Amino acid sequence: MRTTVVQKAILKNPSGEILLLRRSKTDTRRPLQWDFPGGLLDEGEDLEACINREIKEETGLFAADLYPVFSKTEVRTWQDQETKRTENVVFIFYSGKVEANEPKLSLEHDKFLWIKPAEAVGEIEYYLHKEVLTHAIENKLIPG
Repeated sequence: MRTTVVQKAILKNPSGEILLLRRSKTDTRRPLQWDFPGGLLDEGEDLEACINREIKEETGLFAADLYPVFSKTEVRTWQDQETKRTENVVFIFYSGKVEANEPKLSLEHDKFLWIKPAEAVGEIEYYLHKEVLTHAIENKLIPG
C-alpha cells in the first residue's frame, strides 16, 4: 500500500494570532473550509524542505522556529473524478512563528484570517485540524 505524507503548520504572528487559509471553492476536498498552510511531501523531498516550501508557496511567508507538535497515521480512501485509491497517510503538524501579517495567497486559497488560537477551534470544520489545534493549545505547543 502506498504511503502519503501530509504536512501542515500552525503559524503564529507577533500579536499571538494564528494563520488560517480558506480553501478555494474549486478544491476537490473540503472546499471553502479553513485550513493550515501545508501540503504533500514530494518523492525524495526532505521533511523540513517540504514544510518550508509549502508555507512559502501558499503564503509567501518565511516561518521560523518550526517544530513538530502532532502526528497521526490513518488508512484513507481518496476518490477523485478518475480514480479511487486506499493508502496510508501520515500527517505531521508543526508550530512556528512568522513576522509578516500579509500573506500572498496561492490559487489554492481565496482568503486568509489571523485569529486567536482558541477562537480558531470554532472556525475549523475538519476534525483532524480541530484535534491538532486543541492539542497544541492544551499542551502550550504554539510559540509565545
